[in-house]
Amino acid sequence: MVDSKSIYQHITRIGSHTLSVLILGIICWGCSSNTSTETSQPEAEPAAQSENKSAEIKPEKTVEITLTLSDAEGFKEILAKQNGKVVLVDFWATWCVPCIKNFHHTVEWNQKYADQGLSVISVSMDESDEETQQAVLKFLEKEDAQFTNVLATAADDQDPMDTFGIDGGALPHYRIYDRTGKLIKKFSFADPDKLFTQEDIETAIQEALKQKPE
Repeated sequence: MVDSKSIYQHITRIGSHTLSVLILGIICWGCSSNTSTETSQPEAEPAAQSENKSAEIKPEKTVEITLTLSDAEGFKEILAKQNGKVVLVDFWATWCVPCIKNFHHTVEWNQKYADQGLSVISVSMDESDEETQQAVLKFLEKEDAQFTNVLATAADDQDPMDTFGIDGGALPHYRIYDRTGKLIKKFSFADPDKLFTQEDIETAIQEALKQKPE
């Protein structure tokens, strides 16, 4: 006769073994499920790291605007380096209202005609002290004057207006040189009978660009 106590113990052992197998299977399935999820869905990049990458993207470097102090003799050397090009020289000052008002035309002409052989030079007739130099440079930067910029200087006993030949010390004053370096046109406010417009200056630039060096 089978002992009922033995049967109960046998059933209990089977049940415990089955339960252990079942629990182990659930745990393994859970691990497998988590692994699959993590593999198919990569983690999002931390916001801080993403911001750092954006910060590393730098804007393109702009052209540096510079200001060179030069006397009349040094200015002649600057002109000589432009040989083969038509040169427009804009004599101006920060205290000259029409100079400031119309300076943007000089910038536009440089952009418009540079590829046709135009070289632009601006010459500030302001004082050469440090504070004024900074004011001049600040204006040039604001106007995006991407060409040669000079601040006129002279010996202590001389006036740059005289050494640079500014008629009557009147500004604005423009000069146009041909491709050989010869002065071919001058626009001066010194003579009220010979008033000019910005259109007159541009027309003279266009005519000079059409001429070829002999």
